[in-house]
Amino acid sequence: MDLKENINQILLILIFLIVAVSYNFIYLFQYMSYGGYLLPYDFNTYLYLILAVLMVAGSFIPLVIYLFYGREPEIDYNTMYEYDLPTDDPPAIVNAICGSSGYKKIGIPDIDGFNATIMDLIDRNYLILKDVQFDGDDLNSHGSVFLEINTDKDVSSLWEFERVILDFLIEYEQDGIISMDLISESMSYIESAEFFRETYEKWAYEVKQTLINDGNLKKAFLRKGDKYIKIFGILGLAVALIAQVFIRVNPLAAVYYMGVSSIILGASSAISIVMPEKIAGRWTEYGREYYAHWDSFKTYVEDFSLIKEYPPNSVNLWNRYLVYATALGVAHGVKKAMEFSLPKDILRENDIYMFQYDNTPTSVLTNAINSALEPD
Repeated sequence: MDLKENINQILLILIFLIVAVSYNFIYLFQYMSYGGYLLPYDFNTYLYLILAVLMVAGSFIPLVIYLFYGREPEIDYNTMYEYDLPTDDPPAIVNAICGSSGYKKIGIPDIDGFNATIMDLIDRNYLILKDVQFDGDDLNSHGSVFLEINTDKDVSSLWEFERVILDFLIEYEQDGIISMDLISESMSYIESAEFFRETYEKWAYEVKQTLINDGNLKKAFLRKGDKYIKIFGILGLAVALIAQVFIRVNPLAAVYYMGVSSIILGASSAISIVMPEKIAGRWTEYGREYYAHWDSFKTYVEDFSLIKEYPPNSVNLWNRYLVYATALGVAHGVKKAMEFSLPKDILRENDIYMFQYDNTPTSVLTNAINSALEPD
């Protein structure tokens, strides 16, 4: 019998054993405490003591769920650094699976993935950076950044989530040019902020649907344990709150133990509700290898001294690294290494670098996303 597929039956057996043992333990304790004479405790007293024991025991259910569903499979991969891109997946897909946020759900992209998708469209020449003016050699002295959609490129081959971004940018097109400053300024208007929110949510939905339709999400990560632990958290918190209400209207001394136990159960339940899904859920063998490869690449690109010592061998490869480092939330190390390794005139002509550069469109879009997604 596969124990992982029969956890509910196992938990019922455990609860039955706990009830039986706790009842006999309390009975024996009372017998020994009074010189071998059993006191005529009423049924309610024993019931409250048993419920107290059950609530304490129930607090360990998340541990049982983790043991059955949260332990990761062993993989034969021990490489600390990846010097090449592990896969050719779009940066939004990599972000959705391996993004930097610890509380981000697997399969749900975030702001870094949105920015990296635009950078990827620039790198593949679907978007063109236009009219960036400088004052002298200082890279900080550039003016507004503008984008232009390359009408010579066939967008039918793009992923749906990439077309969502192009459709959004077209809405801000004036005489064929898209001003990033205009997008930022428009976020102060409710209509524009709502439109951006809808665009961002549609983009995230399409990224997730791409993973689901390709079967890669289920192939990489199993959520069953996280689902069970969240159900436990909700039910456990409800039981703990009911117990706290009940003990305030019951005069029996035994309810004190029930109250203490409900606090323990409530704490365990609250932690279960906010627990990141990576703890109770688990990677499959394929998913763990996928994540491990990209995590090793992330370790490489966020280490300035390492990427400086082993840099990419072309500007095009630098650009790819910067796109995927953005998707992984660690672009700073690559930017710093590019500034150290490449001449300023090369950097000023590099659309990917200039788009990512501080105080240019990525920060504009990040601020816009944060503003648009704030609760009303």
